[in-house]
Amino acid sequence: MMSEAKKFIPKAVNKVMVIGCGGTGSYLVQGLAKMIHGYGLDISVTLVDPDIVEEKNVSRQNFSPDEVGWTKAESLAFRMSERYGVRFRAVVDRCENVRMPHDYLAVTCVDRIAPRKMFQNAPLWLDLGNGESQGQAIFGTTSRKEKIKEALEKWDKSPFVSDLPNAFLKVGMSSLKDRKSKRNVSCAEMVFSEQGCFVNEESAQAGLNILHQVLVCGEVSVPATYFDFRKARKIPASITKEYLDI
Repeated sequence: MMSEAKKFIPKAVNKVMVIGCGGTGSYLVQGLAKMIHGYGLDISVTLVDPDIVEEKNVSRQNFSPDEVGWTKAESLAFRMSERYGVRFRAVVDRCENVRMPHDYLAVTCVDRIAPRKMFQNAPLWLDLGNGESQGQAIFGTTSRKEKIKEALEKWDKSPFVSDLPNAFLKVGMSSLKDRKSKRNVSCAEMVFSEQGCFVNEESAQAGLNILHQVLVCGEVSVPATYFDFRKARKIPASITKEYLDI
């Protein structure tokens, strides 16, 4: 029997950094711009990506043919400014070279495990990932098991939890390594038979649903969502004792 679900109250967020503006990130950025404009949020956003838009990106990612040759981060920052009147800062560099301020909400939309591990100590971290037909979005505040143990010990004392396990804990990233491929094919180069046509948008939407809780509602009741197109299934994960049991 599942335990009663609770909520997490995040600290006020006025800075967001999106790391990765490709397949998933490019769709998430547009939804985030729409959210900031539509709700009149006072939030600054930094987009980090070293890559340039190529022709192969147009069919899978959120770019148009006339943006080929632009850097992804700058292209999205310009387009969001023109369409929604928001000011997004673009950083054309690898995330390994970017200093992550402590007061940011980090959103990672990257393929590899190594750069994601860099954010295990971020106070607010939303990680998006997907495979051929499945994916997940996980929001958390800590990678320290002792902090989650403390949250569980306080379970009966408050309707809220003090911390949430981040993707480093939930996915077990400490034991994961990047897969080595002889072809070294990026998701942008995969045909739709190898990776679903809408898997990136679905991953981005899962992330946006969590961002809405954090940025608009100011409270989180569903910190993670898992989906699988082949099984026609989407599973939201509420904050229960079972969820915190790492």
